[in-house]
Amino acid sequence: MKRTLPLLFACAIFPLQAWSALEVGQFTLGMPKPQVLAILQQQFGEVEQFTGYHYQVPTEFFQGAGPKGNYNLGGIPVSKVKASFNEADQLRQVQVQLDTTDEARVQQLLPMTKDAKRVPRSGGRLEAFSADGELVYWVSKDWGWTVVTIADKASSANNIKARAKSDETFAQLNRKFDKLIETAKAAEGKGTP
Repeated sequence: MKRTLPLLFACAIFPLQAWSALEVGQFTLGMPKPQVLAILQQQFGEVEQFTGYHYQVPTEFFQGAGPKGNYNLGGIPVSKVKASFNEADQLRQVQVQLDTTDEARVQQLLPMTKDAKRVPRSGGRLEAFSADGELVYWVSKDWGWTVVTIADKASSANNIKARAKSDETFAQLNRKFDKLIETAKAAEGKGTP
């Protein structure tokens, strides 16, 4: 029961949407691995497989970086793509890094992002859920990009739990950091004669 609570909670807060397919640009969940790799190799100068971290969970994925030319989505440059596959070698999750912080433009290009709701105490992450999976994105003004991730239903269930744990870990760190600052200010306020 404890394992299903985050998913039930997420679905209660973010009602399921009726998207026809979860896709970002050329990538649609369920695509065969050879097709995804062909796109990555065509569009990026660097394509590598490695284990990285997705919400502090080790994840095997293929990453395309260093676009070969003018690779873009509706005029927005795409600088990086990370793709993960299921046991049947079908695309289960894809993360696309768009070189823009214009949220309205992203929503225009990817209409399903309009359904996403901001998650409290998450650093600005937005999430939306459908019967087929999830869409998660966030805009980084500091870095000048927007990251959009789609994941199938099985991956979404795991992601929801991982994000909740990650959010709590960062919240604990922030509380400790705030306490350290308060202690330093208090010590500074006492001063030495």
